[in-house]
Amino acid sequence: MAEQLLPDLFQLRAARTPHAPAVRSGGRVLSYGELNTRANRLAHHLIARGIGPEHLVGVRLPRSADLVVALLGVLKSGAAYVPLDSGAPAERIAFIVEDTGLGLVLGEHTAPPGDDGPETVTVAAAVAASEAAGLPAHDPTGADRTAPLRPGNLAYVIHTSGSTGRPKGVAVQHDTLTRYLDFACAAYPGLAEGALLHSPVTFDLTVTALYGPLLLGGCVRVAELDHEPADGPRPGFVKATPSHLPLLAVLPRSLAPTRDLVVGGEMLRGDVVDRWRAAHPGAAVINEYGPTEATVGCCVFRLEPGDATAPGAVPIGVATPATELYVLDERLAPVAPGTAGELYIAGGQVTRGYLGRPGLTAGRFVANPFGGGRMYRTGDIARTGPGGVLEYLGRTDDQVKISGYRIELGEVSSVLASRPGVRLAAATAREDTPGERYLAGYAVPEDGAQLDPAALRAAVAQVLPAWMVPARIMVVDALPLTANGKLDQAALPEPPVLGAAPGAEPESRAEARLCALFAEVLGVPSVRLDDDFFARGGDSLRAVRLAGRARKEGWTFGLRDVLELRTPRGLVGCADGTEAGRGAGPVRGGAAL
Repeated sequence: MAEQLLPDLFQLRAARTPHAPAVRSGGRVLSYGELNTRANRLAHHLIARGIGPEHLVGVRLPRSADLVVALLGVLKSGAAYVPLDSGAPAERIAFIVEDTGLGLVLGEHTAPPGDDGPETVTVAAAVAASEAAGLPAHDPTGADRTAPLRPGNLAYVIHTSGSTGRPKGVAVQHDTLTRYLDFACAAYPGLAEGALLHSPVTFDLTVTALYGPLLLGGCVRVAELDHEPADGPRPGFVKATPSHLPLLAVLPRSLAPTRDLVVGGEMLRGDVVDRWRAAHPGAAVINEYGPTEATVGCCVFRLEPGDATAPGAVPIGVATPATELYVLDERLAPVAPGTAGELYIAGGQVTRGYLGRPGLTAGRFVANPFGGGRMYRTGDIARTGPGGVLEYLGRTDDQVKISGYRIELGEVSSVLASRPGVRLAAATAREDTPGERYLAGYAVPEDGAQLDPAALRAAVAQVLPAWMVPARIMVVDALPLTANGKLDQAALPEPPVLGAAPGAEPESRAEARLCALFAEVLGVPSVRLDDDFFARGGDSLRAVRLAGRARKEGWTFGLRDVLELRTPRGLVGCADGTEAGRGAGPVRGGAAL
C-alpha cells in the first residue's frame, strides 16, 4: 500500500461507497462523495495558487467536518499540512509559522497577510472561490499538480517539544504514513465500524482515528470524551492515552469501542487496563508505542478479550511489519535479552527528520549498522522479555509524557527560568497519587526577589501551551543535587496545591455560578475568576465532573476546554445562550479530548 498514497487510497474508497457517511460533526454529515468533492475543490484552489509538493499549508481549525476537508484537500494538492493549535500561546504559534515559513493558513476566519501573520482563508471561502473560478472538481492528478506527488514528498509536519526551548518540526512523508496506515487497517478491524475524532491533530495519535476509517469505509465521528454524542452508533475504534482510561471507564457506554481500544503516548499499567476491561470485556486493548519520528506507532502489544493482564507496566510488544527495533548499548551493540538498553527504530516508518534542523536530525537519525539506511535514536530505555516482546522502562533524557503529550523538561525549565526574579528553575513529572501524573515546576529566586507561584504560572502560560504549563509551581531556596552535581529529581519536594490568590471577583451571574461550580467540584471554600482549576487541586476526573455539571446548567464547554482554558474567566464564554451563560463572551473553538 505504501506505493499508493493516502489521497489515492481515499479516492478509491470514495468511489466504492460515495453515499456512505464519512464524517459526522455537530449534526452535520458528509458522505464520502461529498467529502471527496469538497476536498477536490479545495485542492484545485490551492494548486491554482501555485501550491504543490514540498509546500506547507497551515491548518488552524477546531475539530469539525471542515477540518477533515482541509487536511484531505491539502494532501490532494500535493502539499503538506502543518497543524496549529488555536489554544496555544501566540508566541508558540508565531514560532511555528516562522519555522515553517507558512504563507497560507486554513482557519476559521479570512484575513489578508500582514505583520501579524500569513494569509488566512476559510475552507468555505476556498471552495466557493474554486467553484466561482470554474476550477475542476475531479480527483487531482500529476497533470493537475504543480509537480508529481511522489512517496518521498512531505505529508505533514508536527511540532514536538524541544529541549533547547524551541519546538522542533517532525517532517513525515507520504510513504511512511501509508506504511503505518497499511498496518493499522489490517490490525484494527474496528476502524471499519467508525472511530471517534476526539484529540487534536497537533498530536499524531489522531492520525489513526482520522484516516483509518476513511480507508475502510467507516465514519469519523467528532466527539468529546465527557458526554454522550448526539447521534451515530457506538464506534468500533477508539484511540486514547493511558491518562484517558480512568475517564473512559466512567463515561457513557456509547463512547466505548465495540472492537478495538488502542492506547498510546505514555506508559500503560496493567491495573488501569483491568479497571477499564471490567466494564468493557468485549473489546481488544492494544498498547501502541511509537514516537512521531517513526510515524505514529511502530510497536504493539495486543490483549484480546479474556487475556490475562500482568501487574505493572504493560509491554510495548513487537514491531509493526515495516519496522525493525533494536535494543543497543552505548557502542550500538545489541544487549542480551532481559538487559536494559536504548531503543532504536529502523525501517520503512522512520521519517525524514526535523524540518530545517540538519544538525539535530543528524544527531538523532543515525546510520543503521545492521542493514543500511538510518535508524532513529529514541532516548527510550527498553529490554527484550520472553518471546521477544519489548518492555518499556523509561527515558534516557529529560523528556516525559503526560496525558500523551511529549514534554521536554528542559523547555519548561528554560521558560520558567527566564521569568523576572528567577535565578534557577527545574521541572519534573510527579505522580503523588497513583494514576494522576502532573507536571511540577520549581523556582529559586534571585537575591531579594519575592516570587509568587500563581503569578509564575500565569507568566509561563503566556509562552507555553497549556499541556506544558506546570500544574503546580513551588518556590525553593535551592535545587537538590546528586553527588555528581546533577539535579536530584527524586529529592524534589511535593509542591503544595496553590491556594486562592488575590484576583478578580465574579461580576456577572454566569461568572459567579461558574466560580461556585469550580469550588464545589474542587472542594474548596471559594474560587476567583482567574483561579486555575489544576493549580487549585483539580485532576482529570474532577475535570470530567466539572464539564458534566456545567453542561447540565447550560454551558457547552467540554473536557478539552477545561484542560486548556482552566479558569472560570476562560470558560464562562463557552455558553449556548441559556440562562447560565447569558451575557457571556464569544464561544471559543478548539479541539476536545
